[in-house]
Amino acid sequence: MKKIVIGILCAMIAGVVPAKEPTRPRIGLVLGGGGARGLAHIGVLKVLEEEHIPIDCVVGTSMGALVAGSFASGRTAEDLAERVDTAAWDDLLSSSLPRQLNSFRQKQADQLALLPVDIGVSDAGVVSLPKSAINTQKIELFLRRLTYSGTVPDFNALPVPYRAIATDLENGEMVVMKEGDLVSAMLASMAVPGVFPPVTRDGHLLADGGLSRNLGVDVARELCADVVIAVDVASPPLKRDAIGNIFSVADQYTRLMILQNQRPQIGSLTDLDLLLTPDLADLNSSDFAKAKDFIALGERTARKSLDRLRRYAVSPESYQAWQTAYAEKRLHPKPIVGVEVAKLKYVNPQVLEKALDVKSGELLDENRFVSGLAEVYARGDFSQLDYSLSDRGSGQMLTLTPLEKDWGPNYLNFGLALGTDFDRSNPYSLTVRYRRPWINSLGGEFQALVSVGDKNLLATEFYQPLQIDGYAFVAPRLNLSNSPIALWDNGEQAAEYSYTHSQFGLDFGSSWARYGEMRLGPEVNFYRLTRQVGSNILPSGDQWDWGIRFNLFYDQLDNLNFPTSGTMVHLYGYEALEGKTTVDPITIRTEAGPVTIDLNDGFQQYGRYGLEVTHGFKVGDFGGHAALRGQVMREGDSGLSEPRWLGGFLNLSSYHYQELLGDQFIYGRLALYRPVKLFSESGKGTYLGGALEVGNVDQSETSRSLSDFEGWHYSLVGYLGMETFLGPFYLGMAWGDNHQMRYYVTLGNPF
Repeated sequence: MKKIVIGILCAMIAGVVPAKEPTRPRIGLVLGGGGARGLAHIGVLKVLEEEHIPIDCVVGTSMGALVAGSFASGRTAEDLAERVDTAAWDDLLSSSLPRQLNSFRQKQADQLALLPVDIGVSDAGVVSLPKSAINTQKIELFLRRLTYSGTVPDFNALPVPYRAIATDLENGEMVVMKEGDLVSAMLASMAVPGVFPPVTRDGHLLADGGLSRNLGVDVARELCADVVIAVDVASPPLKRDAIGNIFSVADQYTRLMILQNQRPQIGSLTDLDLLLTPDLADLNSSDFAKAKDFIALGERTARKSLDRLRRYAVSPESYQAWQTAYAEKRLHPKPIVGVEVAKLKYVNPQVLEKALDVKSGELLDENRFVSGLAEVYARGDFSQLDYSLSDRGSGQMLTLTPLEKDWGPNYLNFGLALGTDFDRSNPYSLTVRYRRPWINSLGGEFQALVSVGDKNLLATEFYQPLQIDGYAFVAPRLNLSNSPIALWDNGEQAAEYSYTHSQFGLDFGSSWARYGEMRLGPEVNFYRLTRQVGSNILPSGDQWDWGIRFNLFYDQLDNLNFPTSGTMVHLYGYEALEGKTTVDPITIRTEAGPVTIDLNDGFQQYGRYGLEVTHGFKVGDFGGHAALRGQVMREGDSGLSEPRWLGGFLNLSSYHYQELLGDQFIYGRLALYRPVKLFSESGKGTYLGGALEVGNVDQSETSRSLSDFEGWHYSLVGYLGMETFLGPFYLGMAWGDNHQMRYYVTLGNPF
């Protein structure tokens, strides 16, 4: 017996039988919430990996839940750091899609410069607003990629067991999520009330976990932890001198509420545990673009506590074994075994089925699926298109839970446009649009637009698709408008007329989703021109005609006001087939005395055709666009119908608004602009630009060729332009061949 013991000891000394490491304590990592400040968690993870400290479970709240969930799914700290640093955070935290992806009908509304907020009105007349300022459509897709588009039966089966903390919005209680769809748990934990939409999950309406447990120390202990490493990135309370308005008071309220629920958790930490609090004083919770700075500060904080962290390090061999097991359990997508769609109240579910077309038995084609989601979302019918994945052993069940806009079904939008040239022209308008979508199963929609100001407008349309895809539609419409028309003589206003136009049309057309549409149909027009003040330059009178109108639209501009790519084309025409013109006689003074001229010579058939093209481009740091507009008359006299003009900002800017009036015109513009860092470090949304404009108007009744135009005009324009919540804002100045310097301030599109 003695010899056996001695032999075993000798073998151990020789390394034949390795010595067993002492049992190590289980480490629970707790990552708190704090918006962008939570990116510092990644720096802490980097140090833990470098120091060979294995993590046995991880608990996260809000941004901490995003980092913890990504780590738990199999992402390394280095991988996470790279992905958050290259993420387009401004885009991820925006509810808008790239403009090219929007439906064409939404693009048409861009011309109106309406506020991007749909105000809902129920059929009972109750007014309501969206539940959140930003939807998480793009963030969800980003998180799907971070978690490998995979799922597990419960979060204990992840490479690192995981818990996400949220708050029940009905009673304020903490909800610990431990199973189900991983990404929806992460989204629920970060759903800051009023900013991101709440998440419905397992019968609960969930919001940001920071409201109830910003640092889940007790949750980690219950899950696995003998030792807790907690990382606190919550924003500290504001100092008294920083609390100066209602916004800072509300901010302080939130900070104090989080501080209160954190104190008991921090107080429960023992000498075996470790609390890391990165010094992020100069960075705030919205600085997502400074991901590298946050990560570096988290790393620095962890390195300051290396002496205490290294107590829980294991040997390189043991850590390698832990890493191998971690990598082997990494999430991965599985074939889709079935698709479920939540019940919809208004929208026809065939819209989703046609756009998404998910095939069972195959891996989800992520790029195609995301493209389909974007196509459906771009219709504007949904506030969000959520989906979840649930494990079914050999595959995944895909459940679509699209969130219809539930604050309608009637929607109002408001817009404001105003401007001045500091001389005679001060156009303005207040616009209200009413919209009722999905009146029937094919997507029938009624719209009405009312605009009051120097121009008054009432426009209505009932848009009725004939198929669910909208390729064919019919659209009866009615427009009523009244506006002033100024007449100029050698740079001086000589008269002002009131122009009234009533129009009824029945369009038959085809829509090409986000690209454009074509319309053709009969139209009846009534016109009235009445002199208000000044010389009797034009005859007052009435006219009616009817004919056939067509419109062909294509729009893939990336931005309506400051494009850098894409093209927009509008071709239109109107053939007046029959009508009647009745005008008042004109009395002119001659040396022999007053002479009355009767201009009623019967109605002439006429044709009007036009083209509008804008093409965006980029040259180095500059964006730019080339624009061309023109209209010609086939033959005949258009009489009182639809006068066109040049003059006003970015419409031959050195001339007065409406100074050049006629029924034939041509106009071209070449513009360049560059972002300037005036109100933000990125300079996005603020531009310093200039443009060269050329154009002319032909008032001749005999010349019907643009080549016969005489006396071409030009303007040079410089401006500071900004994209604002209320629409484009410009400060501009112009000089041209008329040797006039003109200055402008505009908001929206008033000229």
